[in-house]
Amino acid sequence: MPTTNTARAVTLSRWQLELFCKCPRCFWLLKHHHIKQPEGFPLALNTAMDGLLKAEFDVYRAKGQPHPILVEHHITAKLFADTARLEAWRNNFQGLRWKDPDTGHALFGAVDDVLEFPDGSLAVLDYKSSGAREATVYPSYQLQLDVYTFLLQKLGYTTAPQAFLAFFLAVKDDGFNGRLPFRRVMLSVTAQPERVAPLFQHAIRLAQSDQLPPPGEACDCCRWFRDTAHFVTHKED
Repeated sequence: MPTTNTARAVTLSRWQLELFCKCPRCFWLLKHHHIKQPEGFPLALNTAMDGLLKAEFDVYRAKGQPHPILVEHHITAKLFADTARLEAWRNNFQGLRWKDPDTGHALFGAVDDVLEFPDGSLAVLDYKSSGAREATVYPSYQLQLDVYTFLLQKLGYTTAPQAFLAFFLAVKDDGFNGRLPFRRVMLSVTAQPERVAPLFQHAIRLAQSDQLPPPGEACDCCRWFRDTAHFVTHKED
């Protein structure tokens, strides 16, 4: 009979919560047996862009000026000025971190940036660099914004109704010629922090359960395992 270990406190990252949504089985294997999905090739260019964008936004932050993308899209917020706190929130091992005082379970995630509106409310700002022609809000992006907004609220901050995605889209029309220009697009997204708590609770219950859950319908890893298991088992026998 399946059992549930509710005595152990569980800590989830924003990425692990996303994995739970995509594939309960891969999430369970990670939390129970430390088996991770095979990693793809590292997106070195995206990582480099992320670092460059943080540095660029920080230059305007230090001057007390809005980044041009905020001006271009008529966003009245300023860049969050508490650099020490923002640095902690950006740290992959610290980030925005909330611990449920009743259960000890914790949720955390590292932000790219935060905006502050004139009324004092905060909004999450995430950078996205891409070679796509158009800016698209994928479900994983929405969840990312929802989780960070939820965490800000749990830490006692008032949040704005919206969060923001700053897209930097590569312009490839004129070829490479030793340079890669980008065009800036800012999308305002309605944050849905209210959906995070139920997801978090369901993920915690699965992390504590000894029962192997079904795979996600669109999980490539589980599909590959299913399609090859017969041949591998047959050969080994």
